[in-house]
Amino acid sequence: MSHPLNLLAVETSGDRSTVGLRTASGLVHEAETDASRKHGRDLLPCIRELLESAGVGALDLGVIGVGLGPGSYTGLRIGLTAARTLAFAAGARLVGFDSLEAVAWNAPEDALRVHCVGDAQRGDVYAAGFRRDTPGGVLVSGEPSRIEPLDAWLSRIEPGDVVLGPGLRNPAIRAALASLPLPSVDPDDPRHRPVGRRIVELTRRLAESSPIVDPSSLAPNYLRRSAAEDQWDARVPRPDVR
Repeated sequence: MSHPLNLLAVETSGDRSTVGLRTASGLVHEAETDASRKHGRDLLPCIRELLESAGVGALDLGVIGVGLGPGSYTGLRIGLTAARTLAFAAGARLVGFDSLEAVAWNAPEDALRVHCVGDAQRGDVYAAGFRRDTPGGVLVSGEPSRIEPLDAWLSRIEPGDVVLGPGLRNPAIRAALASLPLPSVDPDDPRHRPVGRRIVELTRRLAESSPIVDPSSLAPNYLRRSAAEDQWDARVPRPDVR
């Protein structure tokens, strides 16, 4: 970015909507909804109130970042639709980011290896790994977000690693982690979910380092189809095209 812009970031992969705003003057504002999973009802009012409190109009936005998942299928669709609509209206650039990477940015600055986990259900987890070479260094992706069995993910965690993520609210995942030499986990720690000021900074860095893309080309990163889609295919026979 050649000059300061108003930057908005939106994350809806979990049970609440998280919004961050960085104004052209460098001030950062953040807000989140309650944990009701009512993204369709709560997201746009949350954005509107945040913009109004900062004195920024929706048409004055220059960059908009949005979490692409993995996470809640419905939440991701709602977040991307809202971000895309705002980007088209404002003529703003749209940037997509990984929702687990957004959580990784909450890790302590001295953490060299960070694992982020989400609950993919069916005995699986959404997982991503990050690392930095020295304390305080830049956190980079070591293992992109993927879906895998819980045991496979656990096998890569070593003493001293930091584990974060919304998946830690699942008692089965916490119980499995308890067998490893790691500090106890508080599932209600806000570091386990995206934070407004962090997703703003992640969006800013991506906007500076990644190419411009057509907003219509961005899509949620579901990693796999929903259970409803699998059940539908099991009930409805495929047509014979021979």
